[in-house]
Amino acid sequence: MPSIVRVMSHHSFMTATLVEVPRVNGQHKNRALAAARRVRAVELKTAGLTYEQIATELGYANRGTVYHVVSQALPTQTVEAVAQLRNMEVARLDMLQFAVWRRAMAGDVSAASVAIRVIMERCRLLGLEGPGALGVDHGNPRTLVVPPVP
Repeated sequence: MPSIVRVMSHHSFMTATLVEVPRVNGQHKNRALAAARRVRAVELKTAGLTYEQIATELGYANRGTVYHVVSQALPTQTVEAVAQLRNMEVARLDMLQFAVWRRAMAGDVSAASVAIRVIMERCRLLGLEGPGALGVDHGNPRTLVVPPVP
């Protein structure tokens, strides 16, 4: 069976690249192969191939199956891409905060201002600001009525 994924190491980063996805006829029980085919189907659709071409290329039963596979996979990949981008931006904010933190703690007003802006941006990015953040609802004040103690 041909190799499906090749793992490469580049300066302490591990990356996986899709080398070859074997053509499959009929149903199969190999979940890893099914996942690799789903990813490849989305890649091919993004590259402009028709559902019919993708079905032929990857051995799906018909174009309807490919349509179903791609439409099911896209939302998941979008969520994963957004999470990955958010994590990357948080890491960048961490580096910026680290760069100014010592000066801010030593009393440098300019560095403290930058640190505060970085922290505020991180809170915004992670949804930790505004009404409803952290489950606190400041928009609906409530009155508590306590009966008098006899």
